[in-house]
Amino acid sequence: MSGRTFTVANQITTLRLIFVPLFAVLAVDGRYGGALVVLAIAAASDVVDGMVARVFHQQSALGVALDPAADKLLMSTAYLVLSFRGALPWWLTFLVLCRDAGIVVTVILISLISGYRPFSPTFWGKACTVTQIAAVLAAVSARAQIQFVTPGLLRGFIYLAAAFTVISGIHYLIIGRQRFNEKPEGTMLS
Repeated sequence: MSGRTFTVANQITTLRLIFVPLFAVLAVDGRYGGALVVLAIAAASDVVDGMVARVFHQQSALGVALDPAADKLLMSTAYLVLSFRGALPWWLTFLVLCRDAGIVVTVILISLISGYRPFSPTFWGKACTVTQIAAVLAAVSARAQIQFVTPGLLRGFIYLAAAFTVISGIHYLIIGRQRFNEKPEGTMLS
């Protein structure tokens, strides 16, 4: 990892944090076209910061923590605002936020009790993220009156996101239990 902290990749990630309140203001105000543009720019910045970090060897401890935090903050805000506006159901937002909170609490507890254990993203976690983003994009697109986003399509994305949220949440609990039972590196087995 790079010794530099505030790399170009981290600056792009920090810029994504600015999109969070901008998206919230636009969505609360009912300006869904603008909110959709902000989401598109945020998604592009997520791809670009990852590419910049890899190509220019700018991976850093800050970036490893900041990138997923920026993503989660944007998605959590999107779910809360869109549920508040009636674009997404509250039960889905509750499910998404509970899964994320459960993962964070599990990681913290395992780190405190057993020492740091890396949690790499899994197939189920990535699939969950994709379906959650698709549900947000579909909800904002429907409110922006994008013609191909029908109520049926939106409903499909909502249920798909819910299913993958539950599956990945259970999967991460299983992984968390395995990590908790592992001995930290450098300790002797008894």
